[in-house]
Amino acid sequence: MFTATPERCVALHKGQTCYQDVLFQWQTPQVGSYCLVMSQSLHQLACWNGQAVQKYQYSFEGDSTTAFSLIRNDEVEPLAEVKVVVTWVYKAPKQSQSGWRLF
Repeated sequence: MFTATPERCVALHKGQTCYQDVLFQWQTPQVGSYCLVMSQSLHQLACWNGQAVQKYQYSFEGDSTTAFSLIRNDEVEPLAEVKVVVTWVYKAPKQSQSGWRLF
């Protein structure tokens, strides 16, 4: 079990950085040494020993969809993966309404 809440981060315009507090929750299958990492860079967000339902609050900042993985420290393959999807209200910034125009 590995979840991220919310799974979607909404920015106003395409290309803008989205800011969202994301709550990760998981339960490990057995006692061991585990880490929560950003999948692409393998940047460790949190590591722990044992077997329990765990929670981690993360301040997400990003302008594109980002995957997060739950890994066991002695293995290469992730146990589980979840994505935080970045979407936009507007696909492109609006043009300024107060610009000079030549006719």
